[in-house]
Amino acid sequence: MEYHDFTIDIRSTEGGGFEAAVAQAPIRNYHRVHFAAPLSSDVLELLHDSFDRPGDEIGQEAAKIPSPRQIGEQVFTALFQGSLGELFLRCRDMSRDGNAGLRLRLRFRTDDPEAEHLAAIPWEWLWDPHCGDFLATDPYTPVVREIAASHRLSTLEGEPPLRILVVDAAPKTMKELGLKLELERMTEALAPLIAAGQVELLSCARATPEGMRDALLEGDVNVLHLMGHGGYDSGSGTGAVFFVDHEGKEDQVDGQKLAAFLKRLPSLRLVVLNSCKTARHKGRAAAPLSHGVATAVLEGTGVPAVLANQCSISDATAIAFSSTFYGRLAAGDDVDEALTEARLRLSQRTLEWATPILFLAAPSGKLFNVQAVPRKHAATVVNPRRQDSVIRLGVCCVESWRLDMQDRTDHLLDLTSYFEGRFIKDKAWWQEKVFPELRRFLTRFFQEHRPVLLDLAAHSSVAFAAGWILEPKSGLDVRVRQRTSDGELDWHPHDGSEPEGALWLERPDLKVHPGERGLAAAVSVSQRNVAEQVRHFVRSAKLPVGRIVDAVIAPEPGVRSVHGGAHALRLAQTLLPRLQTRRPHERGGRLHLFCSAPNAVVFYLGQLASALGKVVLYEYPFRAENAYGRYQRSIELPPPDQAERERVPDGWE
Repeated sequence: MEYHDFTIDIRSTEGGGFEAAVAQAPIRNYHRVHFAAPLSSDVLELLHDSFDRPGDEIGQEAAKIPSPRQIGEQVFTALFQGSLGELFLRCRDMSRDGNAGLRLRLRFRTDDPEAEHLAAIPWEWLWDPHCGDFLATDPYTPVVREIAASHRLSTLEGEPPLRILVVDAAPKTMKELGLKLELERMTEALAPLIAAGQVELLSCARATPEGMRDALLEGDVNVLHLMGHGGYDSGSGTGAVFFVDHEGKEDQVDGQKLAAFLKRLPSLRLVVLNSCKTARHKGRAAAPLSHGVATAVLEGTGVPAVLANQCSISDATAIAFSSTFYGRLAAGDDVDEALTEARLRLSQRTLEWATPILFLAAPSGKLFNVQAVPRKHAATVVNPRRQDSVIRLGVCCVESWRLDMQDRTDHLLDLTSYFEGRFIKDKAWWQEKVFPELRRFLTRFFQEHRPVLLDLAAHSSVAFAAGWILEPKSGLDVRVRQRTSDGELDWHPHDGSEPEGALWLERPDLKVHPGERGLAAAVSVSQRNVAEQVRHFVRSAKLPVGRIVDAVIAPEPGVRSVHGGAHALRLAQTLLPRLQTRRPHERGGRLHLFCSAPNAVVFYLGQLASALGKVVLYEYPFRAENAYGRYQRSIELPPPDQAERERVPDGWE
């Protein structure tokens, strides 16, 4: 949505009062009003004390103070009085008539003697009695803050791909947070853009200030998402975030230090501090400006937008906020528009909906130009004349797996002539025959726009390649027929099967040949100890691999470790950022992929693979004698040219 600015400068005056002056408005008829403090210091202290506790206890404590609506109406009446209030209503009505919105931008000075009092007022609770709603939950009236005299850029906007660096700091000496689940929700929300190459989600290898700085310097990062613990001491005016030191303990970093680590990064456009109390600050008379985390970043770095939390924020709210916020960014919303939508949804279930605050120094909240990406819609058009039926496609590589596939599918790709049992007759046929025939077979059905049930009685390399071909841009709704110990099941990516909690165990990467450009991934979903076998193979085959990503499903691998299609999809989505994270010398190297997982997981990973660059797939010789640590190179994607195919090393090692 296009927004016009209604900017109000707010400052204290002598004698204990406050002044509000319109600095910018669609109608050039600016006004100035004087008003008394809408909330006393005692009320503000009680309010913040009520919110600085676990989320499930906020409701009990908040009963001691007036409701958000009562406080919001009190603040609205104090600010929008007389001619200033009339001008605001006129500008809002005019904007809506033009199908635009009116962004309320509240500008404060950090050297104001009453800066802490002004910053503590819950301006995001502004309740308009004329329309009976909170301004900050109305998409037509987003509420943002601005720090006067902070660095101002001409634009927040950049061109895709949008690079988002996630720093999940979890000191072992502090309360455990649901950081992995938050990352998973972010990945899920951004998955269509990740698959389309418009977003790159990066993880930080070391959750230290130095590790964060290294990751920021390695690439043109546009968004820094810092999640973990934060704090604020009202006595000293010091705010801080907590990183992890070399022993895994907390490393307290105040606003000034954090700003120092974020300097001279011209590509950085947005910093999200999804930590407690990072939006609070005092004035210069009480404490240096740099002691407020968000304000220090704004003043010390030139970053045009910072999103931080005014109070403590519960795990559940932080996770839900990230999911909605990044989901709306993926849909093309501006930053302030996405924040307003997140507040609207949170307001239906928690009092914490106004805790996230946006400091916006840029004239617009547009972060980047997103292109339309096919994705599932909440509503579809019903055609009474025709309900498209599912088209059943089968791919078979092993004769003994065929069974009655011919009768159960509408179209079958029979590749069994290329195999003896499970093993291909000529290793070169993976690239020369299997993949080309698979691509010709599947692309035939792009134009039918019918839901697809894909029956894969095939190797994991074929499942991955099928996903690579049927990428999200194909526009097809694909479910996978999965063979399990409980029989054959049709897994759909929206069947609600995903579990709560972490999806992958924490495992360090394995170093093999330091300095090599290649990266290997050992995916253990069905079988254990895949990484050890891959390390044995990499060393014996002398593959140019520097390290191995050891990805092990939580709580443990097994034949029943995946619960359904939604679980399979989320496993693929949450593994993607780890596979995308490359060190500078690795960026031109290949990803060598070794998977022990259901075909549905491998298929969905293949759908996301356009973000992974060059991928080389490998097959394991199941049931063969002396199979430990032996693999065969199968399919490379994107398909190499003839010269590259001639350099493919021999198969079984």
